[in-house]
Amino acid sequence: MFPVKSEKIRNGSRLTTKLYSESHDSASESTFFEIDNLDTKTIEQSENNYEEIFIRFRELLIDKPWCCDSRKDVLSMCQALADNLRENLLIRKEDK
Repeated sequence: MFPVKSEKIRNGSRLTTKLYSESHDSASESTFFEIDNLDTKTIEQSENNYEEIFIRFRELLIDKPWCCDSRKDVLSMCQALADNLRENLLIRKEDK
């Protein structure tokens, strides 16, 4: 069994997830697209703890001169932070 590597790329309301796997004589790549509108949802519209965390980070970081150069940077940072919290079992993607 060979390890699967993943990469997530946030682009506005769309999250692209790429999975990579390599073996001795072959390689595979799968790409998945998800539209979640986390770039515009409000706290009240969040559907689970993961979305609420993402939105709270976004609201905290958006339009702060000490943070990011663009909205895309803010969304990428929110994606990385929320994913890291979930991977470390500090939040779970469960319904509210």
